[in-house]
Amino acid sequence: MTIENTEPEPARSPAVDEVQRKIGRNLLLFQHIEHLLKVMMSSSRWQGPASELQAIHERRAVTVQKQTLGQLAGKFAEDVLADAGDTRELHAADEAWISFGFTISADSNFVEQHQVEMEAVIDARNDLIHHFLPRWNPASDESTRAVNDYLDAQRAKALPMRDRMLSFARSMQDAVKMHAAALASPEMERQLELAWLQQSRLVLLLGEMATRAARADGWMELGSAGQLIKRDEPRELDDLAERFGHKTLKRVLLASELFDVIEEATSKGGTRTIYRNNSRYKLSIAPALPTS
Repeated sequence: MTIENTEPEPARSPAVDEVQRKIGRNLLLFQHIEHLLKVMMSSSRWQGPASELQAIHERRAVTVQKQTLGQLAGKFAEDVLADAGDTRELHAADEAWISFGFTISADSNFVEQHQVEMEAVIDARNDLIHHFLPRWNPASDESTRAVNDYLDAQRAKALPMRDRMLSFARSMQDAVKMHAAALASPEMERQLELAWLQQSRLVLLLGEMATRAARADGWMELGSAGQLIKRDEPRELDDLAERFGHKTLKRVLLASELFDVIEEATSKGGTRTIYRNNSRYKLSIAPALPTS
């Protein structure tokens, strides 16, 4: 290596100015591709409790900002162009757990071709940043013409990738907006609250008892269920109104929409609440409470 082409700043001329303009143009083009990848990888996949989603997204964005163009391109191919499968994590939580994933359906030929073209873009970007200076002698008209052609060819190859990533990013942005609008709707809020209630420990236990400890006629006495819960998992009965917005077990049963609930006459002239799982109920994974 020599210092022949390493003058602090070449003498100004229209030809030199044009080379420098194209260097800046191409660098911005590569940065635009990298920026689009960062935008997509920051928002393409996230999950967590509803109240923590903003913090989760911010942490993901910080992580993504530190990744190289090559790392971003690899994660994009793995998480967006390829189906990552069901990556949801199931957690016992006191609120709704929300997940979002954006994928682009593409056949294997497209994915392979995209990866080849993206790798070429990464190589071109690295070549421009790290190896351009030795290839240009500003004092040589021939060298200047050659690097002009080189920069134009580089741009021509990178532009389709920029346009492709821009299209992908716009599609994802539309999907995120639709998702956010749905989450903000009153009906979605109701559905989220219902889903959380249906998966709560208390409702799972009530359903399990109605499956395993019901009477011969298929009905479970709510009073018996409450006694079992009070004996074995008393904390589940604490602060019903604060946790669920319902003051009694009966109201929790009705609100979950998973049970048939009726009042049954007793031999002493009173009534008692009995319930059974309805068609919406699916066997829970909660362990059954002992019945004796």
